[in-house]
Amino acid sequence: MSDEILYQGPGYTIALSNSAETLVPYAPADRGDGNMNHGWIDLRDHPERVDLVPEAKKSAGLAKLLRVIAAPESRIMSSACECAAFNGSEHPAETSWYVGGFIEIMFKEGDRNATSQNLIDLAGGILSLMGPSSGHHIGYEFIIEPLKAFFGRLDCYGLMLKPIGYGPDEPTAWAAFEDAVIGVADAILASRAPRLDEADSSYDHPQNISQMSQGSNS
Repeated sequence: MSDEILYQGPGYTIALSNSAETLVPYAPADRGDGNMNHGWIDLRDHPERVDLVPEAKKSAGLAKLLRVIAAPESRIMSSACECAAFNGSEHPAETSWYVGGFIEIMFKEGDRNATSQNLIDLAGGILSLMGPSSGHHIGYEFIIEPLKAFFGRLDCYGLMLKPIGYGPDEPTAWAAFEDAVIGVADAILASRAPRLDEADSSYDHPQNISQMSQGSNS
């Protein structure tokens, strides 16, 4: 996969990929490593359905984010998610464990996904509304990528949001991940007056994104 880095600062990267990895909807599939891809669950306008998402059972923060995205007033939707812990023994001791995950986000309205800039603006808007971490070591990647298909359309993009939390042990890394993903949920909630979902072109300026992210990813 080839990514073009658009904006980058302490703890965050916004990048554009040319590799299509995701489609909506998608069927369940065996990943071949003993894990199961459970298939797309339509959460649009039904936050209560998050209880049906197996991946959301691993993280209360991820479940909260999915419910926020699925709210009836939301103009964005999710298509896939995952999270897991890893022992990065090659890292310094204070970050030797990390929990990573992803949430694939796009607009409900297909036409808004047909322009990658709308997803870039969405990423910048989310980043702009994040508060500082409460003492955790966290980071974010926002990857705008083409979709293989969006309900049959072949001209759409999605936003893969990848929060990560670090720590010297697995529980601390999970706590950091929870902090990171809840920060995204709170940013989206804060956006709804006025709506972040109405992508604001001011977010596409590097200076604005740099200023907006100060203190958000320490």
